[in-house]
Amino acid sequence: MASQLLEKLFQNNPHLNEIQRDRVSETLQYLEKHKISLLFEELLSQLIFEMSSQPRKTLLDTLKNHKTQTFFDTSDYEVIFEHFDTFNDKTVKINSIRQGLQIIGISKSEEEINQQYQTILKKGFVNKNEFVDIMINEYSQR
Repeated sequence: MASQLLEKLFQNNPHLNEIQRDRVSETLQYLEKHKISLLFEELLSQLIFEMSSQPRKTLLDTLKNHKTQTFFDTSDYEVIFEHFDTFNDKTVKINSIRQGLQIIGISKSEEEINQQYQTILKKGFVNKNEFVDIMINEYSQR
């Protein structure tokens, strides 16, 4: 989100010289590589969720526990699955995986998903357990 805003503001700005454009490009690549936007979204979500009277402490605690902390649990992934299971046949199409990942803040192309999960995806759909496993796996690698 923040990197998209920076990109809109600076990437095509005619007033920037080549060195400045390169620096903006490097900054955007850094933000993308280290998933800084996702980190800020998670911090903000945690802050809003807790409505702590000590927001700075909450943010620091959240950062300290960032790798071990999971904002989503299995029931959240199941709800996402059920949202896509419009015919209630306990399966969803492969494109639902990409959309589910976007909901939890992970952007992956269809190609990346197909390569990583080709064994599961051969049949053209996934069941709830497979969907949840993929969500958990991807979120833990963020």
